[in-house]
Amino acid sequence: MRIDTQRFGTLQINPDELFLFPQGLIGMESLRQWALLPDLDNPAVAWLQSASRGDRAIPVMSPRAFFDDYRVHVTRRELACLHLQVGAEIYVLTTISGHVGRLTTNLRSPLLLNLSRRLGCQVITGDDQPIQAPVPLSKSAQQISVADLVRQAA
Repeated sequence: MRIDTQRFGTLQINPDELFLFPQGLIGMESLRQWALLPDLDNPAVAWLQSASRGDRAIPVMSPRAFFDDYRVHVTRRELACLHLQVGAEIYVLTTISGHVGRLTTNLRSPLLLNLSRRLGCQVITGDDQPIQAPVPLSKSAQQISVADLVRQAA
């Protein structure tokens, strides 16, 4: 599959490598297929690139790499679209905004990925998480980098 993007140029992606978000993302409900791409300059960051809109790419990160106690509190019903089975592995990502030196991440509306089924959903947590949590730039990502996740998920 060929995707002409603004950020990455022309990409050739195997359709089996795309993640399906059955409900889309908040504010982009009609965009359902997304590629997860590494950021070559920063292993703690990846990009969700829309397969149908080359001008839509969203920077994401693993919140647990920077916020040790971060947990996602949602109902089973909100996870239904992921078609989870016993032992399924869910990966949590959050969107990034801001600029270099002052980045924030949205801990209230994480993206959940079922890696084995290549399904995703965006949820709103049931607890009081910040929408713009400052990313602690001095802390290095101690867990698996998002770039490594992208390689594993491919």
